[in-house]
Amino acid sequence: LLKNILAAVTPVCGGINLEYYFSRVDNQRLGAGSKLPHNVMGLIGVVNGMEGDLRTGLPAQMVNIHDPLRLLMVVEHLPEVVMSVLNANPSIKDWYSKKWLVLSVIDPSTKQLYLFNGETFDEFKPVTKELAIVGNLSDLVTSTDRTIPVHLMTA
Repeated sequence: LLKNILAAVTPVCGGINLEYYFSRVDNQRLGAGSKLPHNVMGLIGVVNGMEGDLRTGLPAQMVNIHDPLRLLMVVEHLPEVVMSVLNANPSIKDWYSKKWLVLSVIDPSTKQLYLFNGETFDEFKPVTKELAIVGNLSDLVTSTDRTIPVHLMTA
């Protein structure tokens, strides 16, 4: 069952994540540029203006507010079981071994988190034990244009 889930989810989510990643990294060559002059072409893509080349990727308006990050996949199962599924399916394992996606496993009995390093699962050790506390979410959101780390919100 886990093999079938990972076989379906990994390439689909990975492909979508990479489309966002590459479209953000170089939107003019790997994305579709601005969508203002786009015209739909044969329901397979868009072109700029009347005679432009078919544009790949996503328009700038879809990716300009997203930081290009690798997708984190979380599986709640025993690390040994997940490792055996990956070893039996090299095409799935490649997504994680080659760092296109990040894989973590939560052991259901101990609740310990493990990260896949390309070959094995390493026990995750958080950098900090305490979360930053925020009382006014509006002030936090308007104070930065970067990704906001996890915070503990008070009433």
